[in-house]
Amino acid sequence: MSVDTRNQHTDPAAPGSSSAGGPSVTPSDTISGKLVGSIVATAILSFLGLLLETVVNILFPALMADFGITMSAVSWMTTGYLLVVSVIMPLSGYLQRRFTARSLFVTAAIAVMAGALVAAMAPVYPVLLAGRLLQGIGTGIATPLMFSIIMMQAPRAKVGMLMGVGGLILGIAPALGPTLGGAIGTLAGWRLIFWLNIPLLVIALVVGARSIQQATPTRKEHLAVGQLVLLALGLVGLVLGIERIGAMVSSGTPGAAAMAVAIATPIVGLVCLALFVRAAGRSDHPLIHLNVLRDGTYAWSLVAFAFLQFITLGLGYVLPTYAQMSMGHSSLVAGLAVLPAAVIGAVFAPLGGVILDHVGARVPIMTGAVVALVSAVLLAVLGVRVNLVLLAVMYLVFMLGFGLAFANTQTHGMAHVAQHLTPDATAMMNTCQQFAGALSMTVLSTIVAVRQSGLTSGTAAFQHGTRSGSAGGLAVLAAVAVVGLVAEHMGLKKRD
Repeated sequence: MSVDTRNQHTDPAAPGSSSAGGPSVTPSDTISGKLVGSIVATAILSFLGLLLETVVNILFPALMADFGITMSAVSWMTTGYLLVVSVIMPLSGYLQRRFTARSLFVTAAIAVMAGALVAAMAPVYPVLLAGRLLQGIGTGIATPLMFSIIMMQAPRAKVGMLMGVGGLILGIAPALGPTLGGAIGTLAGWRLIFWLNIPLLVIALVVGARSIQQATPTRKEHLAVGQLVLLALGLVGLVLGIERIGAMVSSGTPGAAAMAVAIATPIVGLVCLALFVRAAGRSDHPLIHLNVLRDGTYAWSLVAFAFLQFITLGLGYVLPTYAQMSMGHSSLVAGLAVLPAAVIGAVFAPLGGVILDHVGARVPIMTGAVVALVSAVLLAVLGVRVNLVLLAVMYLVFMLGFGLAFANTQTHGMAHVAQHLTPDATAMMNTCQQFAGALSMTVLSTIVAVRQSGLTSGTAAFQHGTRSGSAGGLAVLAAVAVVGLVAEHMGLKKRD
């Protein structure tokens, strides 16, 4: 039988139950105005992070031309940002126990705003990248804070719906991003998007400062700096290693030093991750309490959640890149082509949450996962053989399935996590989500860059290379979708 969040108030392990760490701020079925304000304010920060991911992706060709950089270099605008977010997010459990939610939110808002100003005025590419990385710090704090507020403060009967609303707010970003990026790239220049961040950030800062409440008392806690360093080195090592291997393959005749770095970097990353797991498991003050993984439902849902993120960000990169660099469409046309799909994904997130609240997790999650798999396979088989309209239709079908499954996978996975472990479970979910996104961008941009290597932009050969790389990327995403469906099934099976 699937988990039904309508009945979780009777489960002693459910978030918000008194035996799991005290009652939540909102014990009744009423959603308070302050809770709504808290969700909206934190969601705006996460929204802007996702918006800029998709805007930047579609502006890659313009940024490459403006700064005279390669595809591998410009992809770090997204990859580097996601890495920073994935390194910051494991700290969220510690931060939420040590500091008040309001102070964390204000810090995050200031970081995102400062990053926007730096990027908007950047004279060279490294400064632009630095501004984007600074924004990653703020997003890394704000995103898990939003989901912790929902899980710890929302009425149990409304958790699925509110998680869906959070997914809707975040889903609007990829819905607007490609089209907005295309319009800005065509009409006004990329700097405008960073200036447009400022008014929204001011609104979020005011609303959040007035609305955010504290669900549990703060306490002094030891920060496991060594574990954080190991985790950061592990995540960065894996992603950078894949990027270095791609650069080595693209160069054709790599030197011995480049080959040694490319081989050693991912190995060092894996070793550091293994050491982190060992240290956290033995520590009295772990950076993340890994015992949340003892629940099979949570563990399998974590895998599925990360894989869905891998596929979604991968498609968000491959399809606009292919439409522009191989099919010859403008950034605006490419953005408009993916807009309907992104809107469908955003709309179906809260709808899926409502379905979960009423009938349990199995129906929306498995329906969404199957639809996502079928469409991912169709994209792999037919994606580079059809026109832009049919490509957009297949992507729309994928996003329909994604909208049903994504937020519900997180809700289902966390449904039986004790309240005192909610920050850790949220941190792990969001860390894996962001790392999966960074890994996806690195893998897919490497595949495309390898096929473009040595070819002159704008030529027929370059278009063919982009087409070949895009086909390879779509095949990888279809394979990941198969594994994701298996993970969804196992996560649901644990509660049958």
